[in-house]
Amino acid sequence: MKALGAALGALNTTLALRLSGAFSTMGCFWAFCLLALLPLAWPPAMPYVQFISSAFLQLVALPLLAVAAKIIQAQQEVHKASLEELHRKHDEARSAGGPQ
Repeated sequence: MKALGAALGALNTTLALRLSGAFSTMGCFWAFCLLALLPLAWPPAMPYVQFISSAFLQLVALPLLAVAAKIIQAQQEVHKASLEELHRKHDEARSAGGPQ
């Protein structure tokens, strides 16, 4: 059961990072711009545009981007801690007369 939880956590992390990467592109920006302008050319599309913007973008994409931001922040903190540990060990080795 623990392995399943770890596998689901890894899957969630991978999906969050990849999907947020897709949402963070100019291609996605232009697609959403075209979607927003679609009712100007074809007014019957307005309910679909409203549904996509309110249901999908606000209820799915925004929380996804927030989760991805938390994951990235946690990874940056781990990276920073690792670098600090590496520098500390380097300083210890240097003060003990090891290679510089």
